[in-house]
This record gives sequence, C-alpha cells and structure tokens, in this order.
Amino acid sequence: MSDSTTDRLRQLVGRIQGLPTLPQILSSMNRLMTNPRTSAKEVAQLISSDPAITSKVLRVVNSSFYGFPNRISTVTHAIVILGFNTARSIVLSTSIFDALKKPETTGGFDRLAFWRHSIATGAVTRVVGRRAGFAAMEEFFLAGLLHDVGKIVLDSYFPAEFARIQAAVREKDAAMVDVEPEILGGVTHAQIGGWLLEKWSLSRGLVDSVAHHHNPALAGENIKAAAVVHLGDILARALCIGSGGDRRMPPFSDAAWSALGIDPAAIPDILREGAEEAERAMVFLEFAR
Repeated sequence: MSDSTTDRLRQLVGRIQGLPTLPQILSSMNRLMTNPRTSAKEVAQLISSDPAITSKVLRVVNSSFYGFPNRISTVTHAIVILGFNTARSIVLSTSIFDALKKPETTGGFDRLAFWRHSIATGAVTRVVGRRAGFAAMEEFFLAGLLHDVGKIVLDSYFPAEFARIQAAVREKDAAMVDVEPEILGGVTHAQIGGWLLEKWSLSRGLVDSVAHHHNPALAGENIKAAAVVHLGDILARALCIGSGGDRRMPPFSDAAWSALGIDPAAIPDILREGAEEAERAMVFLEFAR
C-alpha cells in the first residue's frame, strides 16, 4: 500500500467512533497459549468462564463441520481433540459475529447473504489451502470468513458512502472493489478490512490476506496466503452461495496461480469439496442472526 493510500485510509477510518472490539477472553487465551506449560484444562476453564462462548464452542464442535462421531460435552474434551489453535479459532470466529452485529441505523445491505458468502469463502479457502499443501486450515477459514469484513465497516460507519457504492455497483453492473476508490478517495473495502484486523491485533498473515485478497502480489511474504483467499473468494462466488454485494466475478490473478501452483484441472474437484464444506460450515450462520 502506497504512503498516499495509507494516509487516505487513516483519514477515512479516523472518522469511526466506537470501533467494535473483541472480547477480553481472546487476549487471555493468547497469553495462555504463548506459555508452553499451559494445559487444556486451563484454557477450558477460561472459555467456560463465559457461558455464551462456551455454548457456541460446543455447538460448533458438535456440528458436521468437524464431524466427530461422538458428542463432545465439555470444553476440555473439545480442546484435547481439536487443539489450542482450533479452539481459539472457534472462539474468534463466533465472537466476530457479535462484534459486527448490524446497528439499527443502517439499511439496504443484505447482511445475511453477505455472511453466507463469507462463510462459504472460509470453507472453500480451507479446501484451496489443503490443495496448496498448507497445514493451518483454521487460519485460512478465518481469512476467508473475514475477507470482505471491510464492507461491514462501510455499512456500519460510512452509510452515505456505502449507499453511493451500492448504487454505482447497480448502475454500472460493476464489482465493488472497482467503484470504491473513486468514492472513498482511493481506498477499498479490502484495505479497510486489513486495517480492522490490524486494530484487533490479529496475525500479519491474516491482515495481509484480507487487505490484498484482490491483488495477492501486494502481500509481500504472505503472497501465498493471500493467493489462497483470492482463489477461495472467486470459487465461492462461482458456487453462488450468498452474496458479497455485487454480481461480478473477479479475474484470477496470474500471481496467485504462480504462487500456489494448483493445476487448473483440479478446479472442479475443489468446487465440489468446497460446496460440501460450505454446507457444513453454515453452522456459523446462526451466530450472525
């Protein structure tokens, strides 16, 4: 991102009052997980201190998304089976829906369709990540889930500008990312999303994957991660699950293909696996209602 774009982004987001925050439990989890002596019981006790989060974690781990044959009745059991990182990912994923609940003052943007697309993108991104040989599947689900989160920021905090963007999308039958710079002074929803994740102290890989999911070549050392999200977004759009707010299919990035080395002949299988995984992942949709 150029210095001038960074300045314009800073000026734009500087107008936000009451930035959504993530629960304190996530900071506490991060501290526990950096200690190699931390036990599953300690992390479970922390999660269990919040009954709402406990309920959500158990709902997700007992869903078809993870597909365990026997019911998991305690958070400790869930952590032993899934591991610390997956447990943190579930807490983070479910907390994000609460943090980004729709304010009463906004309108016009179909958030349910938006979250369906975002969840599907998270699921397909996991599949793409596996195909590309990565191991951190939970991070890819999060990156896909959050790839368009900048649109939620626009809908919540810049309703006038976002209304103009949506009108331009309809009038020109264009992609949001193509009309946003003119209305937002050179800034896009992807850059705003990256900024939000940075404010939430999420990993650099997540920040870059979201900020550059339309142009992975700009993601520097995280180009492969951004390329996975880029491809996951496009393939989720091809599956026509939900809506990101426009009807345009973004072009595949040559840099993304080069970075991932996925054979184009694998795309039909990725779409099939992605559709199946997206259906299972819709358990997260209940947290967006």
